[in-house]
Amino acid sequence: MIFRGLLKKLKGKEQSKEDFYIKVLLWAHDKQESGFTWDEIKKHFALDNLQESWIRKIFLTTSDTDRKLFEHLRNDETVTPNAHYYSLNEKGITAAINYKGLQHAEKSSERALWFASLSIFLTAIGLFFAIKQTNLTEIQSTSERINQARGVQSAIEFCKQNPGAQDSGLYEISSGKSAPCDQVIRNYSEERSLWDNIRSRF
Repeated sequence: MIFRGLLKKLKGKEQSKEDFYIKVLLWAHDKQESGFTWDEIKKHFALDNLQESWIRKIFLTTSDTDRKLFEHLRNDETVTPNAHYYSLNEKGITAAINYKGLQHAEKSSERALWFASLSIFLTAIGLFFAIKQTNLTEIQSTSERINQARGVQSAIEFCKQNPGAQDSGLYEISSGKSAPCDQVIRNYSEERSLWDNIRSRF
């Protein structure tokens, strides 16, 4: 438990330093044309001695053989003592641009993931309603077949009582005319099932 606690603290410190590094880098990138004095960076980030020492070590170039991210830009001789201005060199600018590009890529990835999730959600909703509609259609189709069977049964009963009638109430699909009772009785003989007759004749 003690080891895990120490490891968590170390990770927290590393994360804090990384965040601080990014803040300083992006702040300097915003001031790359005008530059900034050391007093400005100390004031902006309210640096204590340890933080200032860390920034000097990580960012400030002190020799041509050890170029880091900050380099001397110009002197302001209108003030006393002279104010030294610094700015990001090409390494610092590249680091800032790469970080901003990474941020943009992450945001684009998150946006793409969000749209993909939304698309999946809408597809699922569409599929749900399609299934519901299919079930409803099947129910309606079954109801229509039942009504059709009842109509055929009624016509058969009518024709048995009135075999000579010319209007049975059943209409042939081929002609659209009402079938005579003798044809209905002939078509719906006991040799075939009622459903087979319905499918083949009407």
